[in-house]
Amino acid sequence: MWDWIVELFNDLLEFFYKLFLSLVDALKDLFAWVFDQIFDLIEVVISYIMTLFAPFDLSELTDSIPSTAAWVLSNIGLPNCLVLIATAIGIRLVLQLIPFTRLGS
Repeated sequence: MWDWIVELFNDLLEFFYKLFLSLVDALKDLFAWVFDQIFDLIEVVISYIMTLFAPFDLSELTDSIPSTAAWVLSNIGLPNCLVLIATAIGIRLVLQLIPFTRLGS
C-alpha cells in the first residue's frame, strides 16, 4: 500500500545523487574553461608582443645614412640581430625579477 511512497523517495534520492554528480562535473568543466580562457588571453598577449619585435626596414627609419648603406644593413640581417638582442635583454630583465635572485648580475 505504501510502496509508492518508498519508490518515490528512492527516485528522489537517485535524482539528488545524479544532480550532485552533474554539479561536480560542471565545476570541473568550469575550472578547465577558465584555465583555457587564461591561456587564450596569454596567447593573444604573446602574439601582440611578437608583432612588436618583428623585423623592420632600416631604410624607412634612417634619413641621415645613404639608401645603399641602409639596404646593405638590411640585407645582412641587422634588423633581425637587433630584435634578437632586444629580446635577449628583455628576457634577462624578466628573469632577474624572479624572487631570490640578484638584480644586476
